[in-house]
Amino acid sequence: PKSSFITPEKRAKLRSNPVKVHFAEEVEVNGHSQGNSLLFLPNVLKVYLENGQTKAFKFEPSTTVKDIVMTLKEKLSLSRIEHFSLVLEQQHSISKLLLLHDEEGIQQVVQKKEAHDYRCLFRVCFMPRSLQTLLQEDPAAFEYLYLQGVNDVLQERFAIEMRCNTALRLAALHIQERLSSCGQSPKTNLKIIKTWGIENFVSSTLLRNMREKDLRKAIGYHMKKSQLQHDPKQKSVDQTRINYLEELADLRSFGGKSFSATM
Repeated sequence: PKSSFITPEKRAKLRSNPVKVHFAEEVEVNGHSQGNSLLFLPNVLKVYLENGQTKAFKFEPSTTVKDIVMTLKEKLSLSRIEHFSLVLEQQHSISKLLLLHDEEGIQQVVQKKEAHDYRCLFRVCFMPRSLQTLLQEDPAAFEYLYLQGVNDVLQERFAIEMRCNTALRLAALHIQERLSSCGQSPKTNLKIIKTWGIENFVSSTLLRNMREKDLRKAIGYHMKKSQLQHDPKQKSVDQTRINYLEELADLRSFGGKSFSATM
């Protein structure tokens, strides 16, 4: 039977102008990419950036990890490149990252690793001693590190040691950063979270374990507490990002202070 929800006019329009279908190179199932996530082509490497972009790099037998890192340095206008490297992420275990050394050949890397099981990421792997110094000397690298921190929290890369209160404090700081970026007051009504989507500030685990109403209330509490703790004159976007990263730095697994190794 014909659907009663579609009018004859709508049906005629659909026949004359059918819906177009676009085929993606990758399909995600439960947050994991299906298909070849390491290579576009046999000699073209995919590199995933923390800003959501994916870059393609054609490589020769002589191409090294350092060659790609230095190319990304130019593309992203970075100066403190010593903090960055390429890593391989195991698709179904995002807490497991394999650091690639500068002199490793890309061809050897892709031949050793099963292409369907890994993604190549460009990350800040060596943390700066001072966030303030990094901000002053390389604002682009500082912003990249902040985006990486936010993504790691939302993807639950630190799930093993992330406590509920820490996640709520980070969500509060993330919202404060967004408000500052939009030129809005930190005291803006938290109903704006509904507009932005609370899932953009807390992990899926927290969403499953707490009612949204309770989440907003808890985040509101931590936002007020944060406003009392920090100097009102330091409510800039950059300062809020520093506060966020300093909160993250208390986690042992952040920045490689503690990590598992296989001998």
